[in-house]
Amino acid sequence: MTGIMRALTLTLTEGRMGLGEAPIPVPRPGQVLVEIKVSAVNEMDVQVRAGGWKSQVKRFRKVGPVLTGFEFAGVTRSDAGRIRTGQRVIGYVHVLSGPRVHAGHACIDENDLQAVPADMGDEDAAALVVMGLTAIEILEGLKRLDAGRRCLVIGAAGGVGVYAVQLASRQGAEVTAVCSAANADWVRSMGAADVRPYESQARYRPGDRFDLIVDCPAKSSFREAAPFLAKGGMYVSTNPLADPMGFVRSAVSSRKAGYLMMLTTTPAKLSRLIELRGQGALRPAIDSVFDLEDADAAFDRFAARGKQGRVLLRISP
Repeated sequence: MTGIMRALTLTLTEGRMGLGEAPIPVPRPGQVLVEIKVSAVNEMDVQVRAGGWKSQVKRFRKVGPVLTGFEFAGVTRSDAGRIRTGQRVIGYVHVLSGPRVHAGHACIDENDLQAVPADMGDEDAAALVVMGLTAIEILEGLKRLDAGRRCLVIGAAGGVGVYAVQLASRQGAEVTAVCSAANADWVRSMGAADVRPYESQARYRPGDRFDLIVDCPAKSSFREAAPFLAKGGMYVSTNPLADPMGFVRSAVSSRKAGYLMMLTTTPAKLSRLIELRGQGALRPAIDSVFDLEDADAAFDRFAARGKQGRVLLRISP
């Protein structure tokens, strides 16, 4: 396929997103050309707009004008070994080195793609990818919970948080959520048994003993959380750089610290995401959807507090 696509760009001086045009890329062996339908906004995208991730941005600029976006739902426009033209897919490219996808098309490694069922809409699919995978990694990889266990999710109305609430509740755990008072009822509808509004209540209380604490905004620490963990319990932060001493402290404790930064994925992990969605264990949570022309408003919404799930960009009509 040849031609011109719409592409989200970032000027070097203004620090705001702009809409431009770029040639449709040509896939290399092992890659698939994907027409991007919907993509999500993530923290890295907002930080890039603000001037962060300079080394990655420098590398991306050598490839083209697109500097943001790394998860999506779309339609394939070329063949590879496992993926055929015309399939609806979800994907998640390597966060630090993969192509950016806030554009009409992108060339994606086949191993970063998985076909989705016909009853899975593009917006629902895009809303699940990175944050759903992260929640699965926590609750099926780092610390699976049994019925009757207790789980605290800090930042429970955000992308990772709302899916962690759903999965922990599905496993039979008693989930306590920390979120804004305005989102309390919504988070309860996702499976939380108790809600602690961050405006008026502390995240930890005397007597708390949680088997798992999921710190989505990475505002706590293992040292702060440890007294409120049950024996064998685990504190998990989504940002390993926020508490580097946590690993050291947990090494000599019966309480453990777990950290993850989802840099890439596999077809098997994407298949598990689709499976859990089909079982009703993961329900897509969408805060808002913006057209590509309104990318700055989408980025601003992502940076605001009080969201209910994911902020999405509609790339192609």
